[in-house]
Amino acid sequence: RRVDTRPLGAPSMWQRLLLTATLLFAPLPVNSIKELPGVKNYEVVYPKRLHPRHKREVKDPGQQENFETELKYEMTVNGKIAVLYLKKNKNLLAPGYTETYYNSSGKAVTTSPQIMDNCYYQGHIVNEKVSDASISTCRGLRGYFSQGDQKYFIKPLSLTNQDEQEHALFKHNPEEQKTNSSCGMNDTIWAPGIHLKLCGFLQTSKDQKAWEKKKYVEYYLVLDHGEFKRHNQDQEEIRKTVFEMVNYINMLYKKLNTYVALIGMEIWNDKDKIDISSKASLTLENFAKWRTAVLLKRKHHDVAQLLTTVAFSGTTVGLAYLSTMCSPDFSAGVIMDHSDNALQVAGTMAHEMGHNFGMFHDNYNCKCPSIECVMDGSLSKNIPTAFSSCSRASFEKFFEDKLSNCLFNVPLPTDIISTPICGNHLVEMGEDCDCGTPEECTNICCDAKTCKVKENVQCAFGECCEKCQLKKAGEVCRPAKDECDLPEMCDGKSTLCPSDRYQINGFPCQDGKGYCRMGTCPTLEQQCTDLWGPGAQVADKSCFRHNEVGSTHGYCRKVNNTHIPCKAEDVMCGKLFCHGGSDYLPWKGRIATFLTCKLFAPEDSREEIGMVISGTKCGDKKVCINAECVDMERTYKSANCSSKCKGHTVCDHELQCQCKEGWAPPDCSSSSTVFNFSIVVGVLFPVAVIFVVVAIVMRCQSSREKQKLVQRPLSTTETGLHNQKKPQMVKTVQPQEVNQSLYFVPSRVQRLGHYDCPSSFLLPTNPSFPPPLISISVSSSFLDSNPKI
Repeated sequence: RRVDTRPLGAPSMWQRLLLTATLLFAPLPVNSIKELPGVKNYEVVYPKRLHPRHKREVKDPGQQENFETELKYEMTVNGKIAVLYLKKNKNLLAPGYTETYYNSSGKAVTTSPQIMDNCYYQGHIVNEKVSDASISTCRGLRGYFSQGDQKYFIKPLSLTNQDEQEHALFKHNPEEQKTNSSCGMNDTIWAPGIHLKLCGFLQTSKDQKAWEKKKYVEYYLVLDHGEFKRHNQDQEEIRKTVFEMVNYINMLYKKLNTYVALIGMEIWNDKDKIDISSKASLTLENFAKWRTAVLLKRKHHDVAQLLTTVAFSGTTVGLAYLSTMCSPDFSAGVIMDHSDNALQVAGTMAHEMGHNFGMFHDNYNCKCPSIECVMDGSLSKNIPTAFSSCSRASFEKFFEDKLSNCLFNVPLPTDIISTPICGNHLVEMGEDCDCGTPEECTNICCDAKTCKVKENVQCAFGECCEKCQLKKAGEVCRPAKDECDLPEMCDGKSTLCPSDRYQINGFPCQDGKGYCRMGTCPTLEQQCTDLWGPGAQVADKSCFRHNEVGSTHGYCRKVNNTHIPCKAEDVMCGKLFCHGGSDYLPWKGRIATFLTCKLFAPEDSREEIGMVISGTKCGDKKVCINAECVDMERTYKSANCSSKCKGHTVCDHELQCQCKEGWAPPDCSSSSTVFNFSIVVGVLFPVAVIFVVVAIVMRCQSSREKQKLVQRPLSTTETGLHNQKKPQMVKTVQPQEVNQSLYFVPSRVQRLGHYDCPSSFLLPTNPSFPPPLISISVSSSFLDSNPKI
């Protein structure tokens, strides 16, 4: 017999094998395998792709990989098997997507890369009630997904295309402390010319359903020179990181029925094109000016953001103008690249975009369906996954403004440069419609399999399509919002409503107090309210004479920090003088008051807050243009246009003739009103004739029956009248008591919905404003030492 000579307690061979297997396959902490920047601990998982059409092969790194529309991966999450369902984000890039970089001579070079396929997906954990995901499948799984209240991040530990390769899975602890990072946005910061918004009671919007329609944000991202160096000067690496960020932003805004698509990316690979300061407000101002002067002329877009490696002062990591989405001057934001986790930075990008949509910071009254919502005032290591009740209400309110019209522009098929794909929600060349895949299509007019309209159907989408049929030429598809707007009519051929048009520049508005300019009616009264709040009024004209002095308290222009006095005829176009309103403003500067004249002098001499804006009326048929009171015709040159637009046409802001309401484009010779009236007459006239004939017959029959009742029997000797008293119909009018409460209704404010206003925005019975941060003058900056997002 064999004698076991091993020392007592020594493990057997099977025990050693079992121990080895346990060490090999057990989830291991990061310290024992590979360190990941910013990650303390993670477990190793092996995602397995389910039901592949073919077994995945290990491909050469340079070989192009095809990515399917839908994918499923199985992995162990928190000790249990989880199946991750993913669907490709086909709207990641907007039609006409371009990339811009600079050559050795500093000249901008713009290309239109043919990105035929992408590896960016959105989805959820199967059979999980609360779950979402934003994942890139480029050489492994990289991104974020949630399972209940827990958020997970996943990234490959090796860059291969092999199935079931090892990945790092790590989660964020909801109990982690907030970081000291925040947004530099104060809830009372507005772009110049934007109304000072306070929470209050709102009137019902005439277009209250506009926010429910599908919206498209054409998003442009600029990366500074520091970002170029941070990504090892590798344009492909930059592209993958940016696409991952935009995929996540799109996932968030889809919950608001809004699709954020990247229409352009610019890399400052040679040098920065603006002065990027540690002061976020100055950087934002510089970027907004560069966008207006350079970027918008090169590429159309709805909103632009600058991503920079420059550290902003204090705790600020981002800043944006409020309620300025679609604005040609202020639809912008700046973001500091504050984390190695791209999705945390993307959360800040989504947050600043929320400010452009008019969203305030969340407070204790806001209901957040997640651990952290997008508009939280301070950042934590948890990325936001939802919008609060307050954000949704502000978002809804934003669409009462005509600026939001840019978000309803459906891309034309001729604008799309990529290969047509049926099922991507974009109508491309050769397609009549595109309502998504057959499983998700709800359009009864469109065949989802072919992207063609069904039989006996004229159209399947658009403002000029109703019940699968084209609307008649001349029918209004976009009514005028105010006196400086023009209605747009269908032409009877296209399903889309024409682009938004405005009244001709110089058209009288506000009962003669102003003249229309680019769809707005700038008046001194409104500018005083914008600056000083409710109750402010225009000062006496004598106050404006101080603009002839040429000092900080009165001037027309500044040249090299020198105040240039106004000429006598231009005094109404310089510094704005008002009286009344609040003395507490969100800008840093000084308030000067003498007699009934009040003005604001910003501390930053480059800012133009408190100046009369261009387009303001300064006399009969005169307007302010660049601080000069000029003849309106000299500026707008609209007289000739008005003379050429005859008949049923009217001249618009671009000096083009547009049809008047009710007249069908393009020649405006036929009236939809006359056409509809003829239809009504043609239908109602025969009905009216029949009704008259029936009424006569019934009246004759009724008369005969009455005669029979009046006749007496032949044996009756008395003759007399049988008088019947017709009952009198008394119409009773019940008095109604109407209680009408009057409320101040500010323009473009946060809608309450079913929650209370933030305490700092409540309007008490006797309106009062919060105390100044520093003494009497407005010397407090909107970027304080501990700013909020």
